[in-house]
Amino acid sequence: MIHDALDSSVHKYARIHPLFAVAFEYLAQHRAELNDPAFNGRHEINGEDLFVMVGEHRLKPAEDTVLEAHDKYIDLQVMIDGGESFGWARRNACSQQKGVFDEGNDIVFYNDEPTSRVTAKKGEFVIFFPEDAHAPLGRPEKAEEEAVSRKAIVKIRVEAR
Repeated sequence: MIHDALDSSVHKYARIHPLFAVAFEYLAQHRAELNDPAFNGRHEINGEDLFVMVGEHRLKPAEDTVLEAHDKYIDLQVMIDGGESFGWARRNACSQQKGVFDEGNDIVFYNDEPTSRVTAKKGEFVIFFPEDAHAPLGRPEKAEEEAVSRKAIVKIRVEAR
């Protein structure tokens, strides 16, 4: 897992994966659109190898969030407005799988508890790799009960074609 500020990201993380530079460049070029609710939804950047889903999400108490993990995609979750708390655990340490892996949606859930939490604020991002189980949509401490975050979730195929 990586947590950092968006403005310091492009050069620092571009070498991790061939599509990271493209993803961060897209986010920089579309900064105004990302703030516009009319831009909500899925947008392809590089076909199924790289796309973004933009929208608003109701947050819940951190203890009500559920760990999830992906096999085919890396999640780059960018906070556009508001903040969000994310739980984290090593995926290989999770022992309480909830149901079967959903191949079509590239997701599996776990009933295990996160071992740590991080809060990303406006202008920050988190990256979750397939080995990271993560629990999104947590309400940060001191946030209002009806807290909402606006974020861009960039899906980066692990093995780009």
